[in-house]
Amino acid sequence: MKAVAGNWGDRCLDASRILAIAAAALVPASTAAASVAIVFMLAAWLVSGRALHTLRASASQRMGQAILLFYAVLVLAMFYGAATWAERWGSLWSWRKMMLGFIILGFFAEDLWKQRFLLAFVLVAAAGLMLSYLSALGVIPSRTDQPGVLLTNHATQGMTFAVAALCCLELRVTAGRRLLLAAALLFTINIVFISTSRSAYLTLACVALAWGGARLGWRRLPLVAGAILTLAFLAFVVSPTLRDRVQQGIDEARAYQTAVEYTSAGVRMVFLVNTLELARDRPLQGYGTGSFAREYNKRFAGSDGDWRRTPTSDPHNQYLFIAVENGLLGLAAFIVVLVAVFYSARGAGMYGGVARAALLAWCMTSLFNSHFRTFPEGHLIWLLVGAMLAVAPARPRYQNGQVSAGTALQ
Repeated sequence: MKAVAGNWGDRCLDASRILAIAAAALVPASTAAASVAIVFMLAAWLVSGRALHTLRASASQRMGQAILLFYAVLVLAMFYGAATWAERWGSLWSWRKMMLGFIILGFFAEDLWKQRFLLAFVLVAAAGLMLSYLSALGVIPSRTDQPGVLLTNHATQGMTFAVAALCCLELRVTAGRRLLLAAALLFTINIVFISTSRSAYLTLACVALAWGGARLGWRRLPLVAGAILTLAFLAFVVSPTLRDRVQQGIDEARAYQTAVEYTSAGVRMVFLVNTLELARDRPLQGYGTGSFAREYNKRFAGSDGDWRRTPTSDPHNQYLFIAVENGLLGLAAFIVVLVAVFYSARGAGMYGGVARAALLAWCMTSLFNSHFRTFPEGHLIWLLVGAMLAVAPARPRYQNGQVSAGTALQ
């Protein structure tokens, strides 16, 4: 009976791993398909009989402990503030992507599954890349009014392609190595010449910086940064699309106080200024989980026709969102999570390199968005770092009745 139970549990956990891989690979293209994969992943995990065991394994890791701390702060902050309970639960629910990362920390320790994760992600992204080029050439229609955009939106597509390029560079396989390098180059060309996403440009620069620093040594990081700045300047010169989008963002940000019409960068500047004022008025504990939209719109939104009084439920800055809802305590807890992920990535080989570079990119793009909470970007980053940084729990060895250093459970 134990053998049967063990086989059942192993098969269910394998199914959970497959479905986690499917969710991460599909989320840039279809949020519906990713949601279905996640539901079935959780179902297989729950019926495996290993849920408590894997949760303990997750909680034994630094990243898992940091996530639990952050969730504790979120839950405590639900008990004060003017938000309705529906708003409080809604805000807590928006952080479910992080909990998915916590869950798969407990059953994704084997390198074989990590490699399968990266390969599946690259293959699906490569399919999207091929369609993007066909769309840009006019062979097939785009999903949006922007030529070459076939995935969820231009930001998700560009960030996905940047991470896929990183995975191609990090995957240390002998067969198909040249093909992976060619794919990395094609992903990069697509971002530079076709993508209209400023988040994608920043993501590409961040993953290049992290990958180059790890490969050449962190002491040479200034040289790597100089090389990336040089390449960025060349991209700015040779790519009209990139140049126009970057210049447009700069112009909109500069003119936000006098602009007549709503602009993407301009409204972000308005949100930034207003949200800083909110945070300064209640810095330590914030206004409570779920309170941002209520507090912001009560003070700054209006119906007088001025686009600067646009209501919002998100300041397009992940850190300011947390600071307003959960105060400096919540922001400190979130930073602990980020530090724990970076720390766990040390010495984790190519998998740690992928997690480290992707997290750096998300940290930077989240200065202008809430990419740790949005559906596609949030699911992608937490599933990625959870899978890449999962380790097997230590198993104590007994020698002469004494517990000695542990060995990894297989």
